[in-house]
Amino acid sequence: MRDTSEGKAYASSVAATTGPQAKPQRDESEGELRISPLFNDAFLWIFGRQESKGVTRAFTNAILHRAGLDQIGEVTELRADTASPGGIEMRTARTDVIIVSEEGAIINLEAQRERVNVNNKALFYSSKLLCEHTLKGVPDDYSKLPQVIVIMLVEGWKMFECDSFLSVGRIRWQHDDGFEDGSDRAVYVVAELDKVKKRYTANDEELATDEALAWLYLLADGYRDDHEMEQVMEQFDTIEEFAKRYKLAMGDPELKRAYERYFEERLEYNDRLHEGQRWAHEQGHKEGHREGRKQGRKEGRKEGRKEGLDDVTARMRELGYDENAIAAVLDGLEESTE
Repeated sequence: MRDTSEGKAYASSVAATTGPQAKPQRDESEGELRISPLFNDAFLWIFGRQESKGVTRAFTNAILHRAGLDQIGEVTELRADTASPGGIEMRTARTDVIIVSEEGAIINLEAQRERVNVNNKALFYSSKLLCEHTLKGVPDDYSKLPQVIVIMLVEGWKMFECDSFLSVGRIRWQHDDGFEDGSDRAVYVVAELDKVKKRYTANDEELATDEALAWLYLLADGYRDDHEMEQVMEQFDTIEEFAKRYKLAMGDPELKRAYERYFEERLEYNDRLHEGQRWAHEQGHKEGHREGRKQGRKEGRKEGRKEGLDDVTARMRELGYDENAIAAVLDGLEESTE
C-alpha cells in the first residue's frame, strides 16, 4: 500500500510521559456505568470476533481511506488477544485486534486509553508482527516483507499539538535536500479521539459525510441511542451494524463484571496515587522547612562573624595599629572561627 494523500503530517517522536488516563464514566441517568467502546474487553468483543469481520473491515477501511492509504479487500484472518493484560500496575505487552487481508496486509487495531509512549509501542508491535508473519530465516528478497499497519486509537490525552485528529507516520530519510520516504512495510496511524470529542457533536453534518470521523466520534463518546446517530446510520450501514454489536456487548454479563472490576480498580489506583502525591508534597514541605532553618542558622553565623570582625577592625584602628597588623589579626580570627 502507498500513501496517496497530500500534506499528511508524519508522526514525530514524543517522549514517554505519565499522566491522566481516560476515566471510566457512570451514566447518571441510568445509575450504572457506561462502558466505553475502547474499554479493552468491549473493544475485542465488538471488533475481534469472527462475526465482526464486516464491521471491522468497514471501520479499518474508513480510517485507511482518511489516512490516504489503500483500503483492504476481504478479511482472511481476524483474531483478538483475549489473554488478561494484567492489573493497572502490572500490564503485559499484547496486541488487541489483528487483521490479515486478502492482499497480505497485516493491520493491528489498538485501543490506547492508558498514557504511554505510543511511538515506541507502535514500533514494538509492528516489529513483532513483521517477525511473526515472515518465514523463519533471512528472507532472500526484503521487498517481499508483508506490510504492517498499526492503527492506534488514543483517548485521554493529546499526543500532537496540531489540529488534525489523524496523523500518519513511517520511516523517512533526511539529507541535505530535505526528506525522502523510506520503507512502507511499517506504517503508523494515530487517531486522537479527544480532539474529535471536543470539536464535534452528533448533529454536525460532517459526521454524515465523513465515515472515518463518524466512526471516531462513536468510539470517543460511545453509542447512546438510534435517534442520536440516525443521520449517520442512514449514510453508513456498517455503522448501524456497529451500533447493534455495541448494544449486544453492553448486555453481556461478563463484560459488565469486567468493567465493574476495572472501575473499582481504577478508583483504588487513583486513590493510592493521590495519597502518594499528598505524602510527597508534605515531605517536600517539611524538607523545605528543615533546609530553610539550616540555611538560616548558617547565614546568621556568617553575619555574626562579619559584624564581630568589623568591631575588632574599628577598635584596633582607634588604638593606632597599622593595616598590616590588623590584617594579620583578622586572618587569625577567621581561621579560629571556621
